[in-house]
Amino acid sequence: MFITDQGVQPKAKLISNPTRLVIELPGTKLGRTTVKESYRGSIRGFRIGQSTANSVSLVIELAPGYTLDPQQVKFRGISPTQWTISIPTPKIAKSPQVMTQISNSGNTSTNTRPVPRPDLPPLPPRRLPPRTVTPPPRNTSSNPVLTSSPYIKPTSHGFFIDIKGDRNKTIRSSRRGSTINFDLEDTTLPRDLAAKSIAVNQYGVQEIQFAQTGSSQARITLKVLDDSSEWLATFSRIRGLILVPKRNRSNISQRANSNSTASRRSSNRNPRNEKTIVQGLALLNNDTQISISSNGSLIARTTPKGNGVYEIRIHNAQLADPFKGPRLKAGSPISQLKIRQEGSSVVIVVTTRLGVSLGSIDQQANNQITVPIRQLRRANVLSPINVPSATRSKTKPLIIIDPGHGGQDPGTIGIGGVREKDIVLPISLDVAQELRKQGVEVRMTRDRDYFVSLQGRTDMANKIDGDLFVSIHANAINLSRPDVNGLETYYYKNGRRLAEVIHWNILNSVQIGNRNVRRARFYVLRHSEMPAVLVEVGFLTGAQDSARLKNPNHRRQIAKAIARGIIQYIKENKI
Repeated sequence: MFITDQGVQPKAKLISNPTRLVIELPGTKLGRTTVKESYRGSIRGFRIGQSTANSVSLVIELAPGYTLDPQQVKFRGISPTQWTISIPTPKIAKSPQVMTQISNSGNTSTNTRPVPRPDLPPLPPRRLPPRTVTPPPRNTSSNPVLTSSPYIKPTSHGFFIDIKGDRNKTIRSSRRGSTINFDLEDTTLPRDLAAKSIAVNQYGVQEIQFAQTGSSQARITLKVLDDSSEWLATFSRIRGLILVPKRNRSNISQRANSNSTASRRSSNRNPRNEKTIVQGLALLNNDTQISISSNGSLIARTTPKGNGVYEIRIHNAQLADPFKGPRLKAGSPISQLKIRQEGSSVVIVVTTRLGVSLGSIDQQANNQITVPIRQLRRANVLSPINVPSATRSKTKPLIIIDPGHGGQDPGTIGIGGVREKDIVLPISLDVAQELRKQGVEVRMTRDRDYFVSLQGRTDMANKIDGDLFVSIHANAINLSRPDVNGLETYYYKNGRRLAEVIHWNILNSVQIGNRNVRRARFYVLRHSEMPAVLVEVGFLTGAQDSARLKNPNHRRQIAKAIARGIIQYIKENKI
């Protein structure tokens, strides 16, 4: 959707070499700098800029070899100043393309040769793909990749996809560079999952794409790093597809076999130059202890790495093959366990949840060690806001509070016409007020109802060298889904712990559902040089959240909880 301050009649053109859809807004001026985005798939990117003195152009570039039917480009005027555009799914071109022009009235005219545009210089021509492939799915929202899906659930080893399929059918897989395809027979994807791409950013997988390639055939595509391991796909006995990475067993198996004699000895100590075999890892006593077992004596140490991450390094040791590890339960104090062979040591990386720490190693026996898992008392975690003095060379911590949207950008529109910008600004102002009471310096990207570009927000934060960046938004899904409610908090690079702290404080003091802490590639998270988070304080399209967010007392509770989370993070990290 695009919004103007006056009435406008949008027009569209399909231009070749390279193929791109150009949507023109005559008689308009862009209220921000030129925006450019690049994507993968059949749509390679878009840009919006001031093409002439009196016209703004939105250019959608298609991948080489793809085209679309311009007659299916539809404009719908919500009002004279608000328009939505429906764009058909790009398809592989079967013949040389021509330029076609359409308007919002539906009239078309065709020319046999493209007309050069001085304001939109063509990009260098690209060679067509060497073979025909199924076009990747296209997301019709403003963001090309969704940040979450109820059908995808990360597990301790990979991903669980909640779809139906035939367990007896062979799943064919193929890989080309950073793309792994799984072709599923007798599988029909749910309507709201087909032609979607979901950003997961876990286990070396960046995105999972879904496409219905036939009436009963589907394809799931993993976008992985070039050096990522291979992946396996199999349907479970009950329902659902399980995706797990293959494990490289060659070196481990070879060395484990060479030590098979040592693993059968009754002695508690291996002879010199023989490595101890680490045989298993378990969580004991209601998840209050990590237990590591072996065939001999263990020499280990625990090192805190910060932000709830601990490293347990076992010297002169070798992982057994197979290795027995625990399955993390819902609500476990451990959010992630990674075990790897690193030279002559076994390294276990433990990520704890908020309010949890690891204690010192306890040598239970020569062939077993335990590490206590300690729950911090809630009184310590939710202590009154009080910033310690002289925690660093700077006089005060500098926090950037970013109320989303503003001005001509209302954000999402919820039940009863409530606008996102009218909800997040008062919450942000209250957060700033709470922080200033505690001696924290605060800068806001906007403190009134005016528009600031995404780049302008992060440029400001980076220029003044802020310590933390907290962006506040309200969520939406669809007015037909009032049942979807809850809190979501996002991070991208180094803001995971900040997101957890803020999320946890809101859940423990505000009446709201939990939709978890998530990783996402939002612009303000990717381009902020300091730890950055984006808090979605509820769904304006949700029946419960929308009613609560209209209540000033509820908004103040959220603001105080966000401020408590920021202060807690400042104390924990001595900012």
